[in-house]
Amino acid sequence: MNASTSSSSDWERFGELDPYWAVLTDEKFRAGKISPDSRREFFQSGEAHLEWVTEMVRVTVDPDFAPARAVDVGCGVGRVLVPLARRCRDTVGVDVASSMLREAKKNLADAGVSAELVPGDDDLTRVTGTFDFVHSYIVFQHVPPSRGEKICAALLAKLRPAGVAALHFSYRTPLTPRQRALRWGRLKTRLLGPILNLLKRRPAATPYMELYEYDLVSVFEMFRAAGCPDLHLRFTDHGGLLGVFIVARRNG
Repeated sequence: MNASTSSSSDWERFGELDPYWAVLTDEKFRAGKISPDSRREFFQSGEAHLEWVTEMVRVTVDPDFAPARAVDVGCGVGRVLVPLARRCRDTVGVDVASSMLREAKKNLADAGVSAELVPGDDDLTRVTGTFDFVHSYIVFQHVPPSRGEKICAALLAKLRPAGVAALHFSYRTPLTPRQRALRWGRLKTRLLGPILNLLKRRPAATPYMELYEYDLVSVFEMFRAAGCPDLHLRFTDHGGLLGVFIVARRNG
């Protein structure tokens, strides 16, 4: 089992077992614990994030930002996709886990909005057309950089002239040397994960949430190569997981 297959199967399991917690790792979003109030809070956080992104875009690259066609890569259960669908004429949600897409479909219907839901791969082969806005947040940090850079390049290639990209990348993880060694072992030896789960008194099939660091020089070069010469960054810190949220506009 290679890293790509392992990662995809883990996220499929997360979507089946604990989809909301897998998106926002707070105990109040755990399966069996999530209440109507915390569910509303979950989706309100997506609204707040999109408002923050919209303001950042308007201040930095496009004061008239109002995209007609948008894509959210790593859409999960629709935390950001739902508010994005309210604002855009056409919206596409992409995720590697069909279980996540099924939950996103329910949430879109509950919200009274629609979006195209597409299974993801490293080349985004099922994502058709071009977009005014491409977005991904707290997603690439769970994707090996060798794969994530391919996804990023494919995504930026779908950006229309004068379109806006808003993408998030981690560059430093809080993993200890021991945790890094165990992560490497999990990805290289398919039996290690189940063994570690059993030692921790968890079901053997409990999925594993990967964390990765990106070389920001490589990320910046992808934006430059895609015709996005000016990058605007905001630093992020999720419990010691350090990242950057990048907003850029493609040359028109």
